[in-house]
Amino acid sequence: MRRFSAGEIIFHQGSETTGLWIVLQGRVAIEHVGAQGNWTTSGIWVAGDVIGIAGLWDRSGYPGSARALDTPTELGWMDRQEALALHQSVPAFAMTISQLLAERLRVVQESIASRQGRPILFQLAIVLSMLGRKTASHVRLTHEDLAHLIGTRRETISRVLQELQRMALIEVGYGDIVIKDPDRLEALALEPPPRS
Repeated sequence: MRRFSAGEIIFHQGSETTGLWIVLQGRVAIEHVGAQGNWTTSGIWVAGDVIGIAGLWDRSGYPGSARALDTPTELGWMDRQEALALHQSVPAFAMTISQLLAERLRVVQESIASRQGRPILFQLAIVLSMLGRKTASHVRLTHEDLAHLIGTRRETISRVLQELQRMALIEVGYGDIVIKDPDRLEALALEPPPRS
């Protein structure tokens, strides 16, 4: 087990994939830096999630950096060779890894399709709904973190969060958001995109 503090980098984008990480406690953000130096957050992982799978077989390196969001954040670690040996010799392990990869691909495809061309209000509803399902309706992220998840500015997120709060869908606190009406929030997230 390895322990990290909030803000501490677990692994860097592009560095060699040396193994799998299992989140035991806390939350981890996966962040990507683009060619122009802009960065986005592709996901928030919580206890029970496995990170670092992407470059395990092809040695392409970690596609993003992993940053601890909580103090403490505790992670289990499995060496690349051990993970590959288990994958080849234990069918249940191989099936679990395959299911994780399939689930992540599905989530990415759904996220891209559902957010494409939609106003920030709907994009934020989608993201909060997905995170709320994972964290029992209590999302502990800063406005800056949410902005990086969606690809917008912090000020825009603050304004849209206030709008969702006026709609009685969420309650905004410092560093956390409580989803007050998950069903209505999900209904908003699933609304067809407005026509231009």
